[in-house]
Amino acid sequence: MSELLPLFPLSRALVPQASLKLQLFEQRYLKLIRKCMENGQGFGIVGLKSGKESQVENDSDTPDCEFYSYGCCVSILDWDQLKNGLLGITVLGERRFSVQSSEQQEDGLWLAQVDWLEDYRRVEVSSDYQGIKELFASLALHSGHSNTPDEDAAALGWAIANMLPLDNQVFSLLLAEDDPIERLEIIATQIDQLSLR
Repeated sequence: MSELLPLFPLSRALVPQASLKLQLFEQRYLKLIRKCMENGQGFGIVGLKSGKESQVENDSDTPDCEFYSYGCCVSILDWDQLKNGLLGITVLGERRFSVQSSEQQEDGLWLAQVDWLEDYRRVEVSSDYQGIKELFASLALHSGHSNTPDEDAAALGWAIANMLPLDNQVFSLLLAEDDPIERLEIIATQIDQLSLR
């Protein structure tokens, strides 16, 4: 069943279980955050294909950006008025979704009809992915990451994807995939490609 969800296109997509700090100054997003906090609702983050995160003026006949069709709904964990006068919020990635249709409002905010996506099985991480587990442990040690994923393939996949320098096209592939093992396969391929650079 589809649901109407406001979208926030970003230059880097977000995955489930990952947190992100944002600084907001555009009226469209300030209004969105106010409404989300009043209603206890979240909003969707999608990765940009083209265009910019922010805009100076909006021509309603010309969309200010193009984004991928898979994203992650987030909840607002915390907010604060920053020293630079901007609103700062911390969000947490929760549910995946696919965009069925979208429309940009007069104020520039994107609204989309989305379908929610769920993993169709829970899988323990096999020894085939020991290398990914070891890489995550190494990256976590150097980044001060305190949360270690359990033996669940989905948790490991999201945790390491959040640490890798992946582009939004790859994030879209990961967000579209319902099988946690296939997701690890995509990540393994990306790690191999990164090691060849």
